[in-house]
Amino acid sequence: MHRRRDVAIWLVAALLLAGCGNRVEMTELGITTATGFDGQQGDWTITYQVIIPSAMSSGAGGSSGGGSSQAAVHTFSAHGKTIREALASSNRENPRKLYFAHTNVLIIGEQAAKAGIEEILDTYYRNPDARETVKVLVANGEARDYLNKLIPPEKLPGRALSKILQKNKQLSSFYPSVSVHELALGISSDSGAAGVPEVSITGTDSSSLESASVYQQTSNTSKLKISGLSVFEKAKMVGTLEQNESMGISWLTNRIRLTTISYNSKDDTDVSAFLVRNAKVKVTPVKEALHYTLKVKTKVVVGEFLETTTHEDLLKTQSVKKLEQQAEQIIRSQILEGWKAVQRLKVDLVGIGNKIHRKSPKDWKRLKENWPGEIANMDIDIDVKVNLKRPGLFQSSFSRLLESEED
Repeated sequence: MHRRRDVAIWLVAALLLAGCGNRVEMTELGITTATGFDGQQGDWTITYQVIIPSAMSSGAGGSSGGGSSQAAVHTFSAHGKTIREALASSNRENPRKLYFAHTNVLIIGEQAAKAGIEEILDTYYRNPDARETVKVLVANGEARDYLNKLIPPEKLPGRALSKILQKNKQLSSFYPSVSVHELALGISSDSGAAGVPEVSITGTDSSSLESASVYQQTSNTSKLKISGLSVFEKAKMVGTLEQNESMGISWLTNRIRLTTISYNSKDDTDVSAFLVRNAKVKVTPVKEALHYTLKVKTKVVVGEFLETTTHEDLLKTQSVKKLEQQAEQIIRSQILEGWKAVQRLKVDLVGIGNKIHRKSPKDWKRLKENWPGEIANMDIDIDVKVNLKRPGLFQSSFSRLLESEED
């Protein structure tokens, strides 16, 4: 009996020791919050933004003894012929093993985006530590310049950029929030295209964002800002869309969550703004005699007035109908602007090729050789319906209220 108990104790001890043999202490890990890629095949510079744990528990930006400030991240770059070689060479200057499971954002430099991102995606799918849900941005310049910048009041710039993308998606819908996996799916689909938000630096003194003293200022002239939509055809960036064009793509791809529509009257005397809270967009390629036509049906189920100076009586159905028609014209023009950008670049950002392939494989077999060049010959038919349900606390505008008091 005693012998059996001794054997069992030794077996349990052996199992416990085996489980701890390859562990890595937290103090030995360099947890990255953002990664940047610059260069091209055969010549890569990879930049890592690594969290400094001791600075995270202190005040704004972190602080050390004597009242001096310390940033919550440290940034360094490594160079190599391949991305993995650059990662390996980082061990020559970085005392900690890089850990990518908490990376918030991946920034691709403009040169790397134009040269091709196949190697970047291949690396991400082969690395067990990396997550394909990481958000992607394209830098207006070199990625390493952006990873050196701080974004007050957030301590971690990588996480701040990820939050900016998420809030834009939830509250304005100007630009999509795209993950590594979504980017890979888009450029490898029949449509062969994807849009990735572009980040730029505003202001003239961007170097001020590289010091933790920026947390002690109430304002700064330079900021990091989402400024456009980089368009990828297959693995290469081929152009950039402005905000209005990107907004049109958001409508055409049914990515409108919340957004604000503003418009002026023809004589610029009245302005109005309303919130789109629930929009449904159905895009259908319809085969005509010579080519396909894109049918777009847009329905704003819930629209709320945010502000208006209209002199119309909002209690009258006819007045509300007039405002709804104005809103419909704005949405129609946004969709059309996005569509014209697609035709100009001849890139299928809307995913029309995927729809045609699913609906009519025979037609797709004929069209795919010249796709997406066929888009330039396609017509578009846009139908927009807006339903303004909530005028807010005022039944009429404040301007109209003042007029009634004067009378």
